[in-house]
Amino acid sequence: MRNHFLDTHKAILIFLVVFGHFLERMIGWRDPISHTLLGTIYLIHMPAFIFVSGILYKDKNWLKNTLFFLSLYIPFQFLFAVYDGFWSGQILWNWNVFIKPYWILWYLLGMIVWTCLTHFLLKISNGFALIFSLFMAVFIGLSPWNNYLYSMGRIFVFFPFFIVGVIYGKSIVEKIQQRDTAKYYGLICLMGLAAFVSFTQINQYWLFGSLSYSQLKVSVFDGIFMRIACLTLSSLGIVALLSVTQFFQGKWQKLGTYTLPVYLLHGFVVMWIARYYQVDLNVFWEILICIVLSILSCWILQQVFFDQFLRKMSLWLVKPTEYLLTYLKMKN
Repeated sequence: MRNHFLDTHKAILIFLVVFGHFLERMIGWRDPISHTLLGTIYLIHMPAFIFVSGILYKDKNWLKNTLFFLSLYIPFQFLFAVYDGFWSGQILWNWNVFIKPYWILWYLLGMIVWTCLTHFLLKISNGFALIFSLFMAVFIGLSPWNNYLYSMGRIFVFFPFFIVGVIYGKSIVEKIQQRDTAKYYGLICLMGLAAFVSFTQINQYWLFGSLSYSQLKVSVFDGIFMRIACLTLSSLGIVALLSVTQFFQGKWQKLGTYTLPVYLLHGFVVMWIARYYQVDLNVFWEILICIVLSILSCWILQQVFFDQFLRKMSLWLVKPTEYLLTYLKMKN
């Protein structure tokens, strides 16, 4: 049975994802108001999405889900590279497409890694899984390699949110739903986080989680402190946004049901519009245009057709693997 509260929450999150990408591509981080909006969104939206992904994790389906995400990751790596090359007029192919996930595709690679790691870590214990994820989130920044490659920085920095979602997610959501006043505290907390981002104008690369401490040009001590601070603030933001979801409970459930096609396909829309339409107005009008474009993109891409398309697209890998596993079981 579907959790309609989570569907509403996912709808809010996917809108923030699309809105954030329109803001970033069409306005950017330089304007203080845009920076505040983007910083607040990036501090919360992907950690929250990963947390919800953890809640929805089912260990019995870990292999099937891994294959599903892999079956989409591989073709979309090619599609985005070709699409970008087509519009830029430089369709150049190189093997780097396998080294660095294209833009938004890091989440798919993350889901593959998180699903596999979680399956094996939980066999040891929940406590070990949580401690391991927190350790990796903090100390991946010490790695001598480029944390951007294979999105290993983002994957391990955000891994604790997935693990916490798996272990504690359902109980956290239940407790929030039981407290009607939580939405007011959540709203205050979100305003406080936005004020913090506005005051500090924090370097966005801390929010991306994609670079090591040396790449960010900070000392080990400062890097560990900043990473723990960002993880803490994102955790507060997750709880706050879940609480605020009470204001909208029961709305936009279709969008919350079909977040994957919106996530994967909106990138093509954002790239196309941002390349041919550069806004040069008052920043508030520019933000309004991004909101309208985000609403239209979400409304169009939430249609069942796109979800069915992705499900059929995934069969090229999922079906043969299922046949192979069935054959091996019968043989044994």
